[in-house]
Amino acid sequence: MQYLDTGNITRGIVESYQAIDPQSERLPSRARRKVTSGDIIYSSVRPIQKHYGLILSPAKNVLVSTGFTVIRANDRLVCPELLYLFLTQDSVTKTLQQIAEQSVSTYPSIKADDLGALQFPLPSSKEAAELQPALKDIFGAIDSNRQECKQLAKLRDALLPKLMSGEIDVSWIDLKQLNGHLVRLRTLVIVSRSTVYCMRAPFVG
Repeated sequence: MQYLDTGNITRGIVESYQAIDPQSERLPSRARRKVTSGDIIYSSVRPIQKHYGLILSPAKNVLVSTGFTVIRANDRLVCPELLYLFLTQDSVTKTLQQIAEQSVSTYPSIKADDLGALQFPLPSSKEAAELQPALKDIFGAIDSNRQECKQLAKLRDALLPKLMSGEIDVSWIDLKQLNGHLVRLRTLVIVSRSTVYCMRAPFVG
């Protein structure tokens, strides 16, 4: 079982899941909400902190905190990617924060009804038909890149101690050729970051 608390995701990027063995451990009392691919999770406390994300290809047995509102798009009207982009606009965040500050709870918070009351223009059927495939491709590519980065980070953590101890011999590597490859890779990374920033599309997989 994997559990995601509100503080472990910011602007669509998951810091970590809490692994729980139900046979030997008790689930946190707030681990109650199930999510599926395409769900948007939005923390009800302090919207200005931007604890939200779009769930794509979640692992099995994932539960999220009851501190999240789970939003499921009506696919007949709007795709989840477009709805997520709307909900994560700075202007929407500011509006929700203003609502939260007027709440009578201990912490500035919003309710599911506050999210449900938001309004935004829907694209025409023709526009939606053009937008949706492109948005799904972009979000899917970002999700794949993040999953690959996680795997590369694990590989780095496994190999670095062996490299530092001399267990792995790298004396045969041509550094000039390697540096040339890194320059080209750096260029690609800058382009990718620019694309993500322009699309305003951070999310969680």
